[in-house]
Amino acid sequence: MARLFSVGLLGILLLPGVSSALEIKNVRPCYGVPLGATRHDVKLIPGDVLFITYDIEGLKVDTQTGKANYLTTLELLDSKETVLFKKETPNESSPQLGGTRMPGDLFINTGRTQKPGKYKIRLTVNDRIGKESKAFVYDFELLSPTFGFVGVTAPAVGFPGQNYMAGFALVDMSLDKNKQPLVDVMMRVLDQSGTKEVTKPIYSSLPKDLPEDTNLEKENFLPMQFPIYLNRAGTFMIEINAADKIANKKIQLKYPVTVIDVPGGK
Repeated sequence: MARLFSVGLLGILLLPGVSSALEIKNVRPCYGVPLGATRHDVKLIPGDVLFITYDIEGLKVDTQTGKANYLTTLELLDSKETVLFKKETPNESSPQLGGTRMPGDLFINTGRTQKPGKYKIRLTVNDRIGKESKAFVYDFELLSPTFGFVGVTAPAVGFPGQNYMAGFALVDMSLDKNKQPLVDVMMRVLDQSGTKEVTKPIYSSLPKDLPEDTNLEKENFLPMQFPIYLNRAGTFMIEINAADKIANKKIQLKYPVTVIDVPGGK
């Protein structure tokens, strides 16, 4: 059950008690939403969000109500195992498609002033009917503040005719003597291999495209969105590049999107 991502180690913990049928499976960091593209790099910068989905398998269901009843406890720990944050959430759900699996998700907001270092997320599931508990631990690292993408929202799937939106925020842009950035952003859609453009790129330039009354000296955080009209089925690669010309820094975000045709009738 242990799964190693490019950065970050996942551990599944069996808590004290009888031998367990309860399992936590498919733990997956992703971008922003439960159906977000998988996130392979979990080295975060301050202001970013770590979003993780998982499945709980083997929950006992009350034969009278047809509902599962369980408690999830989310904890954030620092490198010294000190609990920095803890939240308990009671859950009562009906598995209306049958089976004993329930999907779950969690997210951790990193503050813009949070101290860099190594951290852990611990998520514990307590099955109140089955009287069993299981937990997983996920390691991640918070880097020092730097020019980058945070709060990425990137659905992994879509359907023809949908107006898809790639969203993110840029943080810690260098500012000139007029307190303005000099940043170029480009979004382009590539083929499945990520090598060939399938449409013309979309560009944005700062400060030209800054919203009115933006004060980056006060808060160096700028939300941005790029719309994509999904006109046909297929698998594509979304690539977003940003260049801070003052600091001479370049960053890139790249992830796949699969557009699925809905089966027709006869």
